[in-house]
Amino acid sequence: PDFIKPGTRVVNNLRLGQALNGEMQLDPPIKSLFVFCTNPVSQSPETNKIVDGLKREDLFTVVAEHFINDTAKYADIILPAAMAGEAEDMMWSWGHFYFTYNQKAVDPPGECKPTSDMWRLLAAEMGFDDPVFKMTDSELSEAYINWADPKMGGIDMNYFKEHGYYRIDVGAVDTRTPHAEGKFPTPSGKVDILLKDARNFVAPPFRAMYEGEQDGTLLDPLPGYQPVRESPETNPELAKRYPLNIISPKSHAFLNSCYANEPHKIKIQGEQFVLISPVDAEQRNIREGDPVRVKNDRGDFEGVARVSDDVNPGIVVATLGYWRQLNRSDGSVNSISSDAWSNIGRAPTFSDNLVEVTRVN
Repeated sequence: PDFIKPGTRVVNNLRLGQALNGEMQLDPPIKSLFVFCTNPVSQSPETNKIVDGLKREDLFTVVAEHFINDTAKYADIILPAAMAGEAEDMMWSWGHFYFTYNQKAVDPPGECKPTSDMWRLLAAEMGFDDPVFKMTDSELSEAYINWADPKMGGIDMNYFKEHGYYRIDVGAVDTRTPHAEGKFPTPSGKVDILLKDARNFVAPPFRAMYEGEQDGTLLDPLPGYQPVRESPETNPELAKRYPLNIISPKSHAFLNSCYANEPHKIKIQGEQFVLISPVDAEQRNIREGDPVRVKNDRGDFEGVARVSDDVNPGIVVATLGYWRQLNRSDGSVNSISSDAWSNIGRAPTFSDNLVEVTRVN
């Protein structure tokens, strides 16, 4: 984000379908697409729109990948990407306080390259002379961290190369009280219950995320409940045709859509299922193990029914990550997902969707 010049057009990946199929009416339209480190035909909402856009004859699509996943199927050129053990990198994860140095173990086979190499080669061919395109992976990894932040404890890159990881200094687990005396990232240093300064917080020492391209939506200064867009209460006309809310959490055996093509992971996760309550199943003549179709105006996908009291009447659950090409039908849970944004931050609304479930004969 630091290198994005003011005025540069940015397209939110959550509305990639609109951008590619002409619905967004971009001027000029997108004529080339480089896809790396993502699988939008599986992971982005309204995937049928994305597929329609990728089928355009005038769109040149390049995908850097390890496998022919759902997005790579529509590529004009597939570039073989290096895997994690074949490139130097710096990694962090949600849910814990550790930075990890990913040391290169072996050279990539054949013509495989890290995406950073691809960008350096592409920049040279296009005449870009920005200093970042001359930085090595080691230099990029070092630039990733704000070393001056007190949480980094005064260490440097050599520490990572020797030890492999570092737990940022936020205090010991049994004594950690970072806000015992306030010190919140607000003008007053206190918790702001009345919102005066709405913005996206980027927690140091991470040099990541992009605060630009926000829509400036007016927000209620006091926190409160925001009703969903699609429910029998908020959209009764739509609910007459699609009366069930669908929730799409992550699959346990996949990492989003990663590993969803590996037989041993598929064996653990099982095929795409649709969790449905006994009440809703009986109304639709659906029994345990029946093939079912989940549908709304945006698309559909198929799975097997799991009838269970674990889910309330009026709600169905289908986990995400399954590849369309490996499913019962050419669809996945994001075929029915809306590309509507949340009320703040232009975030996705993956579980704000009405559907109907029917038995497949």
